Amino acid sequence: MLGADNGMVYEIPDGPADPEAAIPSFDFATMGQNGGVPLVIDNGPRTCRAGWASEKDPRLEFSNLVSRYRNRKLSANMMLLVGDSVYTDPLAKPSIRSGFDNDVVTNFDVMESVLDYVFTMLGCVEEQVNQPIVMTEAVCTPYASRKHMSELMFECYNVPSVTYGIDSAWSYYKNTGSFSTDGLVVGSGNSTSHIMPIYDARMHTEQCRRINLGSDSMDDYMLKLLQLKYPSFPMKITDWQARQLVDKYTYCAQDFEEELAGYLDMDGLRERDVAVQFPFPMPSLDERTEEEIQRATERRREQAKKMQEMAAKKRQEKVDMRARELEELTSLRDSKGEVSETEYAQRLQDANMSDEQELAEAIASAQQVVNRAMNKELGIEPEEKEAPSFPLVDVPDDELTEEQKAEKRKQVFLKGSHDARERARVEKEKERARQAEAARADEERRRDHFDEWLADIQAKRNEVITRMEDRKARRRELNDRRSHASQMRMRNIADLAATEPLAGPNGGGAGSKRRRRGDPDDDFGAEDDDWNVYRDISKEEEAEEDEEDEAEIERYNKILEQHAPDFLESLDREARAKIERTTMYRFSEGCQPAILDKPAVQYKPDNATIVARAAREYQLHLNVERIRVPEIIFRPSLVGLDQAGLLETIDNVIKHTGRTSLVSNVFVTGPGFAQVSGIVERLQRDIRSIVPVGTPVNVRRAEDPLRDAWRGAALWSVNEPDAFKASRVTRQDYLELGGEYIREHGASNRYYAFTATNSPAST
Repeated sequence: MLGADNGMVYEIPDGPADPEAAIPSFDFATMGQNGGVPLVIDNGPRTCRAGWASEKDPRLEFSNLVSRYRNRKLSANMMLLVGDSVYTDPLAKPSIRSGFDNDVVTNFDVMESVLDYVFTMLGCVEEQVNQPIVMTEAVCTPYASRKHMSELMFECYNVPSVTYGIDSAWSYYKNTGSFSTDGLVVGSGNSTSHIMPIYDARMHTEQCRRINLGSDSMDDYMLKLLQLKYPSFPMKITDWQARQLVDKYTYCAQDFEEELAGYLDMDGLRERDVAVQFPFPMPSLDERTEEEIQRATERRREQAKKMQEMAAKKRQEKVDMRARELEELTSLRDSKGEVSETEYAQRLQDANMSDEQELAEAIASAQQVVNRAMNKELGIEPEEKEAPSFPLVDVPDDELTEEQKAEKRKQVFLKGSHDARERARVEKEKERARQAEAARADEERRRDHFDEWLADIQAKRNEVITRMEDRKARRRELNDRRSHASQMRMRNIADLAATEPLAGPNGGGAGSKRRRRGDPDDDFGAEDDDWNVYRDISKEEEAEEDEEDEAEIERYNKILEQHAPDFLESLDREARAKIERTTMYRFSEGCQPAILDKPAVQYKPDNATIVARAAREYQLHLNVERIRVPEIIFRPSLVGLDQAGLLETIDNVIKHTGRTSLVSNVFVTGPGFAQVSGIVERLQRDIRSIVPVGTPVNVRRAEDPLRDAWRGAALWSVNEPDAFKASRVTRQDYLELGGEYIREHGASNRYYAFTATNSPAST
């Protein structure tokens, strides 16, 4: 009954499959010979079935929908699609219309298109339909709806006669064989459910009761429950998909409270949970083999080696260029005594040198580059730089010339920068030494007292996690206006914005005004603690502190992963178990292991794990919804409907008719709750609780709750020729008695004629 194997995942498509092309019939004229075989039409809100009464099954079965739209790529005129073909063209979907409002026909333009399709596909090529029509209608159909249907039949199609009957009653006839057997029919449709007594060889609609719940109610309720359960589901769940979930995976609990308690148990949830997989985009995967990955790594290594060789070659070319430049500049400097001053100046100008000092600086720079390259090639460590000297810093200004004073100011600035760098270097060396000493002591403590060292690392890690959780809790409190933290923040803001009375000329309060910039009494900021108020009122997330704590946790994790990997794995197990113990996680994710956002043990998932995680984002888990959705027929208050449930309504009908014996033949049919697994057993159990002890109770379901209405109408029109002939509303009846008139029979509604009365004004 549960219908779900442990660990199974069921897939659901985006929509219905493309319908097969309907093949029209060509034996319409043959069926019309010898008075004509009745044409039976089961006109349901969701599905229309039509065929000849002499056949076992209907020839046509299609969705009772019509779409009239315009597709300029195919035709300039309006296009019309009927039945399942409305889903084949995306442009037709926004224009899909039904002829029904709940279970009653109200849109007869749509109904005319549906009947045109029926008669055309059955092979009618004449201007009129010569066969008698047998058509189903809703329980207690309004006269206006029947009047328009009769008008459509007689005026548009010129049918010889039409017989109306209730679909549930004909389904009862199909499974019972006659109306002479008393019984209680529970007919559940798309929008409503009816409880109708049958006795004295007819359906007594005047004593039936209605519940405003049907298959559409279950679909809507399933959709609402899933939207509440998965508010961030990455795709839209369509009405068609919700209907598939109801049809395939719901069942009726024999005892709702007991069954609901079974879902709270892990073993019970594992047996009952159903995972439904929706279509999902396939993530990008690295589908290379180990050999391909190794070859790619080798190629990258070779490419890196080539790039290093190229970089070394470029550096050598640069050194060679600077060596040639050094040789040329040195030659230029040595040629000073060999040529005249004019020619030497011209050579300096040709070398883009303004004077000999610039030449000397260029020679020194080139010599430094060449020496550094030669030392690196020979493996010689670079010599430490000599400390710069600042001879003019301590010389008084009155002993210096103007040029020397300018040079002194320059040296003072350079000396300050040099001293700052030296202090920073010394501090860094001290910090490195301190860290090295701490690492040495930590390593020694780890080696000599491992258990104490491990407990200390774990305690420090837990302290950081506690600090992060406290910040998150504080941010949550700040978002709540009624929390203490939020109220303290608003109080601090109010204190900052408050005015302060200032002293008047006589020492009293002369008034109150806001402190202004430059006010001598405004001493805010004189103390360091004054600036803490901005930290108190800030609503910004402490991003820097979080990053530092996360980096610290990552460092602790690396240490523990190296020396105590079992501890990190136990942390992940505890974190998963904590998530999996929550009821919400069980109902939304089933019995699957939890996925941690930031696990302590980092690992690289393989392709199968990546695909499985992507699929989980598009999975729904049906558990309590499987019994909660069908339960609405017994407890309408679950969906906010102020009506009696199915059991109370059955009790009301039995008491109203005074025929307790009806419970010995309870018949369930229709496209609604009759298709839910377990409904017969639940009714059998519940009805026994409202009838006297020893009263025989028998509940049965139609062999085919969907098609037995058509089959029963066809069987009745063939096997009961006298009753069928007496029930036919002819064209003459239509003209004389009106379109709402029907001839009563065992499966029909009751007809009450209304006589016109004169108004007081006319008399």
